[in-house]
Amino acid sequence: MTELELWNLAVENRQVYGIYNLGYGMLSLVIIVIAYLVRHQPMWFRGASAAIAVFFIFNTFTMLVASQNGFFGLATTLSSMAAEGNAPMMKAFMAANGMSVGAPVTPPAWQALGPLAMLAHAGLSGYLFVAAKWDGANA
Repeated sequence: MTELELWNLAVENRQVYGIYNLGYGMLSLVIIVIAYLVRHQPMWFRGASAAIAVFFIFNTFTMLVASQNGFFGLATTLSSMAAEGNAPMMKAFMAANGMSVGAPVTPPAWQALGPLAMLAHAGLSGYLFVAAKWDGANA
């Protein structure tokens, strides 16, 4: 593949990643609304709804991580092409942004917190469906 084709793939990957981020945010809002709407249903129904919500949280997070890893793979390939002299645009981009040409592109350290945030999201969503007191005196 040429450098321009890899750049195009990276741009398309970022577009997909952005859409997944928006979808993940919307999923959170939808989960809150649905948990509120099914608050008077039987426990088995609320439990099944919680399981479906948690499945969608895991599924969307997996797609986010796959998209992100695909981007870092493309960027690393471009970086190695730049080191070989086959990607002048990437070489200029890396030099302008203080990155070393030829080095692998890795995610930031804070990205390791993503799975913990996703587990917290899944746990809180399950709580909203099963244990939250929506109509209580303290609500």
